[in-house]
Amino acid sequence: MERVRDAPFRERNRRRWNMSEGAKAAAMDNLKTVYLIDTYNLIFKAFFAFANKPLITSYKMNISAVYGFLNMLHKILNDYEPTYVVCVHDTGEKTFREDIYEGYKAQRPECPVDLVPQFNVIFEFIDALSLPRLSKPGLEADDIIGTIAKRAVAGGYCAKIISSDRDLFQLISDNVHMISLKKGISEIVEYGPELLKQEYKIRPQEVVLYKSLVGDTSDNIPGVHGIGPKAAEELIAKFKSLDEIYNNIEMITGRKKELLLAGREKAYLSYRLAEIECDGDVAVDIENYRKFDPDIDKFHSLCVKYEQKKMFERYSNYFEKRSGFFYGH
Repeated sequence: MERVRDAPFRERNRRRWNMSEGAKAAAMDNLKTVYLIDTYNLIFKAFFAFANKPLITSYKMNISAVYGFLNMLHKILNDYEPTYVVCVHDTGEKTFREDIYEGYKAQRPECPVDLVPQFNVIFEFIDALSLPRLSKPGLEADDIIGTIAKRAVAGGYCAKIISSDRDLFQLISDNVHMISLKKGISEIVEYGPELLKQEYKIRPQEVVLYKSLVGDTSDNIPGVHGIGPKAAEELIAKFKSLDEIYNNIEMITGRKKELLLAGREKAYLSYRLAEIECDGDVAVDIENYRKFDPDIDKFHSLCVKYEQKKMFERYSNYFEKRSGFFYGH
């Protein structure tokens, strides 16, 4: 049967959000929305979800991340039916942040041994699905996501980021939302500016300023020594930027002023480390992210090799719906 490509997609209502955010999300034309997959974020999330009970093949290979990632990816592809998709990931090479601060992410543990072989397996599955992958030496996935999102919006598109990384909150706007999968895949939350403010008490434009003051232990961003969440919130309530804080330092009194003066250099360093680069040197081709020509034989052979029969059945339904044909083995 001839494949029917780019068929009109049904809009589904399986997301959880408040009504005001829902109205804005619905206003995003799905045919003009770019879905940005934070690949490694989903992989690590999938792997650690099975930490206490890993999934092992008959030949003793841990495939927890493979199974979990494919499950989450299917949830997004099936429920949201995106027209434009790109999977973004790091290269593992040194980035500009390590160049300006050697301690950046220095405290993070080594990647689990059982997870390492699964990265290439997942990439094989992504390639079999014909989903574009994008990485760039010197940049983190966040920077690539930020760059694509900015250029997409400038070109008249919207963007939806698939990740649970709160660093990406700074990119949220009326035209850029963030989809977070919680409790496995049983709950999806789509954040716009209003819901972000409602749940986390912070605005997108305040995220980097907050990190510049408080720091971020997960990324080893120092912040200003002695400034905690409460002091940072008080400062953010009065000042809109780091420059504004220091340009009006005489308005601040007591211990808080002393700490800010002593930590000025670290504050600006932390701001640079926390701020996502949205003008990265990345070749962005939105129309290339529209490609859908899966190698279903390859996808099937991978499912057989890694003992994912049910996963193939699940994706077969997606292939049928998306391409207008049924393919079975």
